[in-house]
Amino acid sequence: MTMTVPPWDLYREIHKAMRHALFGVTSLAGQTDAADAHAVRGLHDEWQRVAFVLAGHHEHEDRFCDPLIVRHAPWLRDEVEAAHRRSESSLAHLHRSVERLVQSSAPESGSLLRTLYLDLADFTAVYMGHLRDEEDRVMPALNAALGNDELCAVTAAIRGSVAPDAMCTYIRYMLPSMNFAERLEMLSGMHAGAPPQVFEMFRKAAQATLSAQQYGAVAAAAGFA
Repeated sequence: MTMTVPPWDLYREIHKAMRHALFGVTSLAGQTDAADAHAVRGLHDEWQRVAFVLAGHHEHEDRFCDPLIVRHAPWLRDEVEAAHRRSESSLAHLHRSVERLVQSSAPESGSLLRTLYLDLADFTAVYMGHLRDEEDRVMPALNAALGNDELCAVTAAIRGSVAPDAMCTYIRYMLPSMNFAERLEMLSGMHAGAPPQVFEMFRKAAQATLSAQQYGAVAAAAGFA
């Protein structure tokens, strides 16, 4: 029987992570008490991590994905670039809103937090459409032009460009958003390819972000339990 190899998806891991991160930080903003300075600081810190992942993804797209789009799907290039510019503008606005909230005091903080929550929700709603567009239009075009081995090499290059401490932040959002097979693939590859001291950083990040049951299952299957 002939096995069909599914097409490679450059966006799978990071898009799952960004959905998880944005849904989470938006929910956190809705739960935060504006009168609780510690909670507001926690929201600020979570936003900084989420924004770091978003910025990193955009940088990787500029460096690794855009040249492929220009070469193999130029009819999509202007549309993708326009979506990225809109996202960058919205992110800059959210950055300013978060910083203003942290520096505010009652009664202004309540109004600022409400606005931030609604702006986060609006940004997330629009950004989800952008992610789906890349998945439904950009990725099929790249799959039609390139083989799985070539696209796998691009994924490996993206992963290899991320510093270990930054990768630990990515892991915070990637692993909880993945299914078991995807976690196993990612962590097995890290276990096999990363230096022991670097993999230990990744292992600790995985253990910190997964439930005990989830971590135990994937650690046993990957051989580092």
